[in-house]
Amino acid sequence: MTQPTVTVEAAFGSSMFDASPSWTDISAYFRSGNTARGRASVDQRFETGTASLVLDNRDGRFTVDNPSSPYYPDVKIGVPIRITATWATVTYPLFYGTARSWPPDYPTGNIESTVTVPLADGFYNLNLEDLAGETFDAQPTDERIIAVLDAIGWPAALRDIDDGVATVQATDVALPNDGGEQPALAHLLDVAESEVGVLFMGGDGKVVFRNRVAMSAIVSAATFDGTDYQEIGLRYDDSILYNDIRVAREDGIQVTFVNTTSVAEHGRRVLTRDVMPMGNDPEVLNVAEWLSTLFGSQRLRIEGLKFKPLKDTTLMASMLNLDLRDAVTIQMTPPGVDPLSQLSAIEHIRHEIRPQDWTTVWSVIPLTDLEQREFWILGTSELDTETRLA
Repeated sequence: MTQPTVTVEAAFGSSMFDASPSWTDISAYFRSGNTARGRASVDQRFETGTASLVLDNRDGRFTVDNPSSPYYPDVKIGVPIRITATWATVTYPLFYGTARSWPPDYPTGNIESTVTVPLADGFYNLNLEDLAGETFDAQPTDERIIAVLDAIGWPAALRDIDDGVATVQATDVALPNDGGEQPALAHLLDVAESEVGVLFMGGDGKVVFRNRVAMSAIVSAATFDGTDYQEIGLRYDDSILYNDIRVAREDGIQVTFVNTTSVAEHGRRVLTRDVMPMGNDPEVLNVAEWLSTLFGSQRLRIEGLKFKPLKDTTLMASMLNLDLRDAVTIQMTPPGVDPLSQLSAIEHIRHEIRPQDWTTVWSVIPLTDLEQREFWILGTSELDTETRLA
């Protein structure tokens, strides 16, 4: 069975903050691995992506402090590693992160040896960077994200930042009572959440910011039906049902917006987001209304899919080409009811790679009418009779 060519490269002697790391191909020692990126639920933030690599270590090249290793003395915690897959002559990024450990394993005495390397993506590094002492002017969300990344020295090549549709207030990280410590990641996530945008790490190692209208007039990238996936998961519950939205900005009052129709139908479900660095109270209300529309109603929804993409050349290409927050159409025909077709955003991606076997698992969420509606942003788009101001 033909499967993608997996390439594993390590930048020994470099860090995630190096703009031009020197890569060493260690693919010949790759045995198996997995990657996972995304978030557990659409009402939560994206999390640090993780991966794991099993490497052949029979010659001791990945054993820490081994002077006979060709990589000595650079087999260390924090080594950048990137994983790509080549299929039908096209190379796709799967994961970009750093090694968290290099634990050697000798399952059959001194004959066999492997090392299983756990990886964490760039969120891990962003969380280690302290913004204490930094000050930022009031500015659009995208400019704040760029300013924070500049302040900590994050490479410009590892950024994919949408234009912001909201502003955040001036911030002095060293203000009294804030502990004098603020991880860069926490502030970046606060900024993205301040306009109901999202921040995550791409498979290519880029910090990705998508504004709240990123799915406006979105076109489905691919369609999948029962001939494509092995398993499908559906839900209809109140796990992401909220209709009483309470949001407060720093140094501001809490603003409440209630979806009275939803409360009458489902009862009160409170979602609170406090101490957001929003620029003014009208923007707080705008966010509260937006969240009320996103979460105020529920319907039968497809939430999970499992694929065995090696069975089909086109399917494999789709699995490798799609990333977090891409839009896809998922179809199924349940017995006894009408066919179901759902335009969804991919929220979590997991790849499991074994010899002659590849499994991809997605978590998805249906896109609401609000998210798909065509919007325009002042200064960036033309006003159209079918569009709305974001």
